[in-house]
Amino acid sequence: MRACRKWTLTLAALCVCSAPARADEQKPKPIPEQGAIELVLLRHKAVRDDLKLTRPEARRIHEFTEQQWKKEQEVEAIPDEKERERRFDEMTREDERFLEEILKPEQKKRLDQITLQVAGLLWMTRPEVATALKLTDDQKEKIVEIQKAARKEMEELLHSETRRDRQAELRRHQEACKQRVLELLTDEQEAKYNELIGEPFRGELKFDEADPGSDAEP
Repeated sequence: MRACRKWTLTLAALCVCSAPARADEQKPKPIPEQGAIELVLLRHKAVRDDLKLTRPEARRIHEFTEQQWKKEQEVEAIPDEKERERRFDEMTREDERFLEEILKPEQKKRLDQITLQVAGLLWMTRPEVATALKLTDDQKEKIVEIQKAARKEMEELLHSETRRDRQAELRRHQEACKQRVLELLTDEQEAKYNELIGEPFRGELKFDEADPGSDAEP
């Protein structure tokens, strides 16, 4: 669970590569996985526009994620590890119920496609994706190794004080990670992967954009 929350931050860092601000200045708050990454994406207007969500729905998303982030801070402070994990599991179920309530089936399908495009490296080991791709145990192990290496590389990029075009490097890093994974797939698996990601998501993700609820009706 803790690793999943760190991966949510890494996803945020990958998305920051399209934003004008420095990546190390934009640190989105983590919220528990499974639905966490999808909720992070739903906070972006470009994603909501792609899904054709309404302004009232945007407000609900904003309010729910703010609520979950406050809970996350409270749960992190619980000293007992088992109780922390129990509470995080509970929050995960809350995330999933919220997504089911606010999204129509076709919207959820499209969000899954966008998530796979944006967070492909992380998403590849999710049970439903791994099953759809028919990944072997050996492939799964290699993808986990790539995930670990990618996280280390990402942390080095984000914490480096060397002056350079960090956004461009983040984009190159994301593409390199994707290619590492695709090289592990058979032609049949790669064709299935392309089917799963659907139409290209052309929106721009910005973690420095205005309050996700600011474009909603009061």
